Amino acid sequence: MTTAEIRGEDGMATEASERIHAQPNSGSGARKQSAERGLTESHRHIEWTQRIEESWQGHLETLQKCVCELLLKNQHLKIR
Repeated sequence: MTTAEIRGEDGMATEASERIHAQPNSGSGARKQSAERGLTESHRHIEWTQRIEESWQGHLETLQKCVCELLLKNQHLKIR
């Protein structure tokens, strides 16, 4: 064999190796989809938690206003 022939074979071996590594692994695809699904579910959970927190914060503010109004009315009634 000449040097050119060896290099040619090496090149073909390299191409074959690259093709093998370039093929998607069905297991890794399933893991990727599972990871993406997990991220989506995690994102939804975070959004849901934030909405619940905002809702409770709104209820708390409303109750604080009501308590303040009642305290002011009570003070006015005591003064009379």
